[in-house]
Amino acid sequence: MTDIRSHALTTTMTPVSTRQPLIGPRLATVALVGGALLNGAESIGMHLLLPERPKAMGDQLRLVAEHEATYTALTVAGTLAIPLMGIGFVVLAQHLRTRSARLGSTAAWLLLSGMWGFLGIHLMSLMQVPFARSGDVAGAAGALEAAQQDPVLGLLFMAPFLLGTFAGMIVLAAGLLKTGAMPRWIPLTMLAFVVVDFVLRNPGPVDAHWLWIAACIGAAHHLRRDDRPALAA
Repeated sequence: MTDIRSHALTTTMTPVSTRQPLIGPRLATVALVGGALLNGAESIGMHLLLPERPKAMGDQLRLVAEHEATYTALTVAGTLAIPLMGIGFVVLAQHLRTRSARLGSTAAWLLLSGMWGFLGIHLMSLMQVPFARSGDVAGAAGALEAAQQDPVLGLLFMAPFLLGTFAGMIVLAAGLLKTGAMPRWIPLTMLAFVVVDFVLRNPGPVDAHWLWIAACIGAAHHLRRDDRPALAA
C-alpha cells in the first residue's frame, strides 16, 4: 500500500508541461520598452530637432548634410529599435496565443515580415548620410530615387513593411481586445496609434509614437504581473 500511495503522490505532483518560456520576463520588458523608446526617439526627434522633411530627394540630402550628426543619431536609434521591436512583437503574439493560437501566430508572422521591411527602409535612410557628403547631390539624388522606385526593392522591403506591420498590428491589437488577454486600454491605445500614424499620417503637433510608448510600457507591466505562462510557446 505504501508503494501505491507513493506512486500516486508522485504522479499527482508531476508537472503537466516542462517547457520553459522562450523569452524571459527581463528580456521581454527590455524589448517592449526599449524598442518603443528608441523607435519613438527617432520619430519624435525628427519632428522636434530637424526641419520639415522636403519631398524632393535633392533637398532631403541637403537637409541631411546640414544636420548630419542629428539625422545620423536618430536614424541609428530607429535602426537599433527594430530587433527589439521584433522580439517585443513575438512576446505580445505569444501572449495572445495563450487565448487564440491562430490570431497569435498570424500576428507574429505578419509583424516579423513587417520588421524585415522596416529594416530595409532604415538601411535606405542610412544610405542618405554618405550620399549627402558627396559633391554630386543631383547624381546622388537620382541614384536614391532609382533605388526607391525599383520594383524588386519595393517588393522585398516596402511591401512587407506596409502590409505586414499594418495588418499585423491590427490583428494583434484586435486579438488582445477580443480575447481579453490584456487590459482593454492597451490594445485600444495600439489601435489608436495605428490609425493616427498609418491612416492619418500623424497630422497633429503631438507625435503618435507617444501612444505606442504608453501601450508598450503598459503591456510590459501587465506581463510582469501576470501569473500565467504568457511567454511560453
